[in-house]
Amino acid sequence: MSFRIERLQKELLRILNNALVNKINDPRLQWITITDVELTSDLQLAKIYFSSMDDEIDSGLCTQLLTKASGFFKKEIAEAHLLRRIPEIRFIYDDTGKKASNLESLLKKISEDEKTE
Repeated sequence: MSFRIERLQKELLRILNNALVNKINDPRLQWITITDVELTSDLQLAKIYFSSMDDEIDSGLCTQLLTKASGFFKKEIAEAHLLRRIPEIRFIYDDTGKKASNLESLLKKISEDEKTE
């Protein structure tokens, strides 16, 4: 991957998280965080990975809400003057945090079980 694409991905991550925190007024999206951005080599598609700090929020609903707001996100990207052409945006739920939490609780349980033996 080229250095330029990596730099653009980091900048898009910053722009999108800033827009989520400071500019979107939907309370259902207040616990959403953009975790990663992947651009294709031709800069035509941006896969945007997000996670939720609230476990009770449905990931499907969040994906729908973010997809509905994709025009707003594209406008934010355009205003940054990073790219000549704004990429198509796809939102993908990132469940790494939940998996890590489950793994940590399993390891903790195993550790406690070994102490009781």
